[in-house]
This record gives sequence, C-alpha cells and structure tokens, in this order.
Amino acid sequence: MANKTSDAASVVTGKGKIVGGVLAVLAVLVVVAVVVINSGLFTATDIQIQGSEHVTKHDAIQLIDLPEGTSLFNVDPDQITEDLKQNPWVSGVDVQRQFPHTLIITPMERKVIAIAYISSDDLAWAIGDDDTWIAPLSTSVEVDDQGNVITTGQGSNTLNGIDAALALAKHYGAVLLTDVSADVAPVSGQAVSSKAVKAGLEYVRGFSSEFLGQVKDISTPSVEAISANLNNGIEVSLGDSDDIAKKERVVTKLLSQVEGVTYINVRSPGNYTFRNAPTS
Repeated sequence: MANKTSDAASVVTGKGKIVGGVLAVLAVLVVVAVVVINSGLFTATDIQIQGSEHVTKHDAIQLIDLPEGTSLFNVDPDQITEDLKQNPWVSGVDVQRQFPHTLIITPMERKVIAIAYISSDDLAWAIGDDDTWIAPLSTSVEVDDQGNVITTGQGSNTLNGIDAALALAKHYGAVLLTDVSADVAPVSGQAVSSKAVKAGLEYVRGFSSEFLGQVKDISTPSVEAISANLNNGIEVSLGDSDDIAKKERVVTKLLSQVEGVTYINVRSPGNYTFRNAPTS
C-alpha cells in the first residue's frame, strides 16, 4: 500500500514538473513576442498611402496621423479610419501589412446609391448607401458619344444641370432623385433627414435591380407625391414607400399585358389605375 502511494505521488510530481515546464516555456515565448513586437524589427518604415476616386493620395496623407514608431503589429486601423473619415467620401480603410516594414493604406469609399438634384441651387448631391449626404458634385460634366461621364477632360459633349446629374447617376450606378424641395439643406457627412428624400431612398433599396434598370429618375417633391419616370416615358405615381414590392409587381404585370400605357397610379396597389394611348 505504501509503495502504491509513493508511486502515485511520483506521478503527480512528474506531471507537475511537466506542467511547470510548459508554463515556463510559454512565459518565455510571451516575453520574446513582446520584445520583438516592441522592437524596431517590424517598424513601419515604408508607409504607402493610396488614393481613391474622391480621396487623393495627398489628401489622405494630410489626414492620417500615424504615431512615431508604428509597427506592423501595433498599427491601429480604427484610428486610421477615424482620421480618414474627416473626408465624407470615406467609409473605412484597408490596411495591408507586408513584412518586414511595409504598410499599405487605402481609403474605402461610400457606395453612392442616389444623386439628389436640387434645382433651386443647381446642385447634384451624392448620397451613400448608409443614407448619408456625401458631397455635392459638379453639374457640368463631359461625356462621350454614348453619354458616359469622362473624367479626363476629353469628352465630346458637355452636359449641365439635370442632364449632368442624370449622367452622374448613370456613372455611379445610382438613381437620380428629382424635384427635391428647396428647403432641403444637405451637409456633408450628415444623415439624410428629409422625409421625402428618405422615402425615395427606400424605393431605391426596395425595387429590384431589374426594375431599377427601367427607372430614369424618381421625383420626390413630398412623400405623398413620389413618382417614378421610366426610360420609356411612362410616369408611375407611387406615393409613400409602403408595399414597394407589391407596387413593382403591379407595374411590371400591367406593362407586360397592356399596350400603349402612358401613366400608372399604384399609390394604392390593390386599387391601381392607368391610362393608355389608343393603338391602331
């Protein structure tokens, strides 16, 4: 009995030594890791700051404030994002680490889902997919023969006003919002607060991509008076942003079944009306 007890004690002692040895090794590795991370072995001495479509490399460099001694391990992408978000086009940042000393920082821009044309000021405001006013865009743009926006200054035609806004919406794969009330006062980086504009954005998100491809613009003078003008010239009175999918189904079905339609009212999709021109 005494021998068994002695053997058991020896096993426990042996296991204790193994565990202790493992912990000691781990402690040493942690110390080594801390020393390496805080040493100059991986200091970011080659910092490459990229530009984007609306954030030039120069602007990005001016906005980013990297602490002295930043390394590939302690670089703070959240702080870089906060720095870059002083530019309203920026939604985030991509930080790539290339060992041993290179950091590549690239601004990530907001996706434009709508262009709001405010005719009273002749301004075309870009709106992001987070319902944020991004920035005003020039309402004088150069386009090629197909109507595509040219940014190199070598376009064959110049568009102004609402025509420029429509070309910009096409350029960004966005939807043009028209008839925006003159009392709407966008501020870069702030959320859209206009009820009519917000309802227009709900239609932008609620319509299918196939149906949006048929929409020339969405008129947003007020929530109740929202309408869509289709590329084929048909006006669709939409009203408030309830039952968006049902309204789309009614319009799509009607257009597939009736010829010569010029106007559709789906404010109440269960009781829609339409007009069509006589056909020979």
